[in-house]
Amino acid sequence: MNTVRIFLIVAALLASRFAHAEDGLPFPELDTEGYCTALVSNMLVKAEQQVEKDKCLAYETAMRARLEPYWYLVTTDENERLMRDYMKEVRFQTYGTVGFFVASALGRACIDGRVFCSPGEPTAEPIFSALKSDPYCYSKFSNGKADEISNCLREENKRKASLAGYWATVRPEERSYCLQFFRYGKFPPFQVLSNCVADNIGKQCLMQARHCRPG
Repeated sequence: MNTVRIFLIVAALLASRFAHAEDGLPFPELDTEGYCTALVSNMLVKAEQQVEKDKCLAYETAMRARLEPYWYLVTTDENERLMRDYMKEVRFQTYGTVGFFVASALGRACIDGRVFCSPGEPTAEPIFSALKSDPYCYSKFSNGKADEISNCLREENKRKASLAGYWATVRPEERSYCLQFFRYGKFPPFQVLSNCVADNIGKQCLMQARHCRPG
């Protein structure tokens, strides 16, 4: 069930990939005071409770500062999903939740070249180098013109080249997990692979493990 659920999420990201966030889409204003109060409510020692609440509020303030410059990358559809599915309960009124959506959007923007994210040298990992989109492109356009196959291969090779500079820094377990979605089905394989690892790349930016700047 988890594999199916994640595939549906990846498919949803692909479906909204070319949607653009509206100019002036408001950054979420969250009840972090309520969230942090609820988070420490079961602590028995009041002094310790206040210390932990202050830590929570400091985290929320810092996280908001990191997320807001990249909020423009989140699509309208993803913003609506965030508000509909997560922001109605106090326990989700944290910028950690918002960070999941921003990290995914930021990671995709890094790979697509819409944001500068200091990519490294292209990976020499044999498994990655051996990945090909030829079966997908030839199957997708089997009844089409030769230039359609050529365009498909060119776009996929461009995606592969863009992803290659980030692949080595993605956590090994996430690389292994995402490779199972490199299939020759409904969506371009390297597009699917890029969307799957985007969250990890975006988190590197947000945690300042990678130098990134808004475009």
